[in-house]
Amino acid sequence: MSRMNRMGLVGAALLLAAGTAEAKQWKYAGMHPRSGQPADGLCHIEAMHVHTAAPVQADVLYRTHDGAYVFIGDPTPFGYEGPRHSYYGHHPVVLNVLINIEVDVDVVEYCYHDGPHYHAYEPPPRQEFVEKEDVYYYAGEYPEEYRRESPQLVRVNTVYRTWNPTRPVVTVAPPPEYHGPIFQVNVNLPVPRVEVNVGAVPVRHDVVVVHEREVVHEHDDHCEHRRHKHKKHKHKKFKGRD
Repeated sequence: MSRMNRMGLVGAALLLAAGTAEAKQWKYAGMHPRSGQPADGLCHIEAMHVHTAAPVQADVLYRTHDGAYVFIGDPTPFGYEGPRHSYYGHHPVVLNVLINIEVDVDVVEYCYHDGPHYHAYEPPPRQEFVEKEDVYYYAGEYPEEYRRESPQLVRVNTVYRTWNPTRPVVTVAPPPEYHGPIFQVNVNLPVPRVEVNVGAVPVRHDVVVVHEREVVHEHDDHCEHRRHKHKKHKHKKFKGRD
């Protein structure tokens, strides 16, 4: 082999080594999915760490803090077998509970899972939750950032629907302290009535009871009643006006 060819091979090897050393690394904090496939399971490293694999569905499954991706979704589709706590509807997620954050105030993001779902943690005491039959409901007000990000981040439900996650069993209506959207996934649930003032005439609407994985969003925004449906099976609507 000529000296020129040997120099060329050495140069190529050096470039390859440099490329490997400079491979993109992604910073994670806390437990998270190994990939976008539930069968691949979870990474259980709780401290800040890096992977060469980018987070899958990062825009809906994760939030970022100090440049690190923090998984805030329901871990059960990924084979999670640790302690789990039942939640209902949209609610704040305090990142201080998930990762080590050296501040005295809650760093709050929002979970947009519709209806019953699981998390690996209990709500912290500084957030307004009420418990009913072992299910946590958020009883506080939803701030502007929740409303602003909702159109994008509710896509998390489309992602999870393809994984057919295990859901908590909820057979009663939410407590009166809960002000969030109603998502009923059990046909045996009582049908609550929601009163919306239209002008001087109160109008009462029955909330739709949906079968299994169907979801109904009920939002009251400046007395405007908005409903969005995600259909999978046939369902029965109950409508009424007094």
